Amino acid sequence: MTHYIHSEGMDIKTTAMPLSISNRAARRLWLDAQGLSATPTGPLDVLGIVEALGFVQLDTIRAVSRAHHHILWSRNQNYREPMLWKLLAKDRAVFEHFTHDASILPMSSYPFWRRQFGRLGEKTARWEANRGMLNAGDRAAILARIEAEGPLASKHFDTRGPKGAMWDRPPHKFALDHMWYAGELATSHRENFSKFYDLAHRVIPEEARAVEHPEGAQIDWLCRNALARLAFGTPGDIKRFWEAATLDEVKIWCEANAAALIDVEIECADRSTVRAL
Repeated sequence: MTHYIHSEGMDIKTTAMPLSISNRAARRLWLDAQGLSATPTGPLDVLGIVEALGFVQLDTIRAVSRAHHHILWSRNQNYREPMLWKLLAKDRAVFEHFTHDASILPMSSYPFWRRQFGRLGEKTARWEANRGMLNAGDRAAILARIEAEGPLASKHFDTRGPKGAMWDRPPHKFALDHMWYAGELATSHRENFSKFYDLAHRVIPEEARAVEHPEGAQIDWLCRNALARLAFGTPGDIKRFWEAATLDEVKIWCEANAAALIDVEIECADRSTVRAL
């Protein structure tokens, strides 16, 4: 298994021998990359934390507070729960979409996320087709309601699906989710954790929607930014970080950028080693 370490800005000469990193050094590198090495106090920049992490996964699990709030609070204990939702609903400095799960991403990432809209839109369109869900006319009617009435949640619609279907999700929920995955709809805000859908152009600032990057540039951005936030990892780790590129695409990127990546050997806690970038 080959891991790599990010070396942007460094003049690296490739060698046959990998760079050896002790278990202690690897832990310190990873904790620093995750924003956990510094004292979690001082001036608070919630958007800066989200940008440094790449995304914050939303989670319904709650004991004291939901997991995404724990993630932010553990980086700076001056964080309070309403701050994240203000970035989403009022400042429009972040947007919600799907990495390996529902997540909050910095708005600066939006131009590099377009291929993910296409990938997931195609996938969810097949879900709808396979389950005989709403057709294009039905989806257009949902969009018309949202355009006329403003942001709406699933509870504002009433369609019935076949009993016993997957998760018993009604057809309108499949339609809303499909259009959200495809980027036609965006999360306007959440109330009691319920997602409110609105037309994407009314949520995403024009300056973010106006920027388009070629497919290759988007893959390059995804790989570079995943590895920078991981500190080191295998092509599989890079792929799993965003879940927005295939493993083959990541492997091709690693080969094309081999001169800027360092092959490393990471010592594990049990003294065994794994190869990394």
